[in-house]
Amino acid sequence: MNDDFTKSYNENGYVILKNKIPRSRIDSLLENTFKLYCKYSNGSDDFQGMQDPWNTELFHRKLIEFRKTNPEDFGAIYDSLKTSLPLTQLVTDDNVVDNVARSLQVKPSDLSISEPMCRLDVPSDQRNAFDWHQDRSYFPQNRDGLRGLVCWIPLTDITEEMGAIHISPKSHLEGNLKLAQKSKQDSLHSTQIPVPNEFVKKYEDIIVQSNVGDLILFNMLVFHRSGKNTSNQVRLAIQARFHTSTADDFIPFELNNYYNPYIKHKLEEKYDCSDIPNNKRQPPVARYDS
Repeated sequence: MNDDFTKSYNENGYVILKNKIPRSRIDSLLENTFKLYCKYSNGSDDFQGMQDPWNTELFHRKLIEFRKTNPEDFGAIYDSLKTSLPLTQLVTDDNVVDNVARSLQVKPSDLSISEPMCRLDVPSDQRNAFDWHQDRSYFPQNRDGLRGLVCWIPLTDITEEMGAIHISPKSHLEGNLKLAQKSKQDSLHSTQIPVPNEFVKKYEDIIVQSNVGDLILFNMLVFHRSGKNTSNQVRLAIQARFHTSTADDFIPFELNNYYNPYIKHKLEEKYDCSDIPNNKRQPPVARYDS
């Protein structure tokens, strides 16, 4: 089984593992998301008497409305989730780490992780949707891209209508394309480093519809893109990148702390925030070059 698993990953550049994530991990993160929504929206009364309100259609409707009416507070939910303990517990669950290590043919002790995040993609909002790209363009920790991968975990059943991801099997064999960055439309849109169509058209386009508990792993060099959410639900999914830190081609990177300026401004009405920088980026605490 292990040989078939490794062979499939190496040949196609991705694997889909069904029902690998414990439901308890997913519910813990969804509950955290719900509590953050209630904190920033003061909307807990709408869910009085409901069991597991984070699994209801009402919660999806409220999130979509909140994104339209209170984008800054919605962004605070997004930012808060990046460092939530339930997210960390989910992406470092043994079922995730062991299969990541199997795919990269290393031990868990060889791995590092970067930027786990919970995506909250509301219908018709394409500002954080990506065209065809390689994640190596954004996460260059392993120089050739082959010693790292993307972990993608759906928190709800995700159909094509909800924006299921698209993957091009075997496209990782093109290697690192070293692509140019595309100009951003504005500060609300994600930076794009797209794969040119001359490469994309050479490969099949697979739409990966997935279910709660599935684990999707794909090579940093595989072409993939966001689907368009045309449903009436939020596309809730986890992304994390794993790297082989013990490999010769690994370059460590310095994590900077980011502070949400909108929330800082609100907190200043009640708390002393003079120790938080005015810009979003905090300088490193210690330097060793003095």
